[in-house]
Amino acid sequence: MTTPPPEPTMPIPTGGEPTMPVPPGGGDATIPTQGETFGGGPGGPGGPGEDEFEEGDNRRLWLIAGGILVLGLIIGVIIAVAASGSDDGTPTTTTSSSTTSSSTTSTSTTTTTTPPTTAAPAPVITQFTVGQNPVSCPQTSQVSLSWVTQNTTGVTISIDNPNGPFGNFGPTDTQKVPFACGNGPGPVQHTYYLTANGAGGQTTQKQVTVTGNFSGTSSSSNLTVPTI
Repeated sequence: MTTPPPEPTMPIPTGGEPTMPVPPGGGDATIPTQGETFGGGPGGPGGPGEDEFEEGDNRRLWLIAGGILVLGLIIGVIIAVAASGSDDGTPTTTTSSSTTSSSTTSTSTTTTTTPPTTAAPAPVITQFTVGQNPVSCPQTSQVSLSWVTQNTTGVTISIDNPNGPFGNFGPTDTQKVPFACGNGPGPVQHTYYLTANGAGGQTTQKQVTVTGNFSGTSSSSNLTVPTI
């Protein structure tokens, strides 16, 4: 069997004498008292104690904490100064620039000058004739009228009464109109009126008288009535 090594705290006795003094109170002289170590370890002779290391660590922690605290105070002071600079009651002047666009409305009035109205030219009858004059009765029942006018919109034919229109016709035309011979025996006459109507409402008028002679009557009745 292998003999176990002796306890490290137990020195090998020489000659049966203990190497350590007998502790007070009758303790075992070979067991060191609590808090003591052999050699040069911590707590023993020749090296720093555990309290010194703890004290150094605590000092570093306090220094770090103090630095953080000082830095926080500096930041807080800066923020407070900035905030007080914004809220110190100094009126803030805001300059606003506005551009007013002025629109000028130009009203252009166009005046149209109407030239004076020129009166329409008066109508003119340049020709008004009958085809045969005198006529023979009782054979004749119609006569032929011809006319030429200017500046007219039309003409009106009347028989024996200038205000009793027989019919309306064109400005230049030839028309057959009635001729009444009657019962005789003497000559009979009928007057035909031509009224030319102008564009401006003007009128002009001419007339022609046609004579109808019965057979056996005096030749003096065969007179031509001039056109007026």
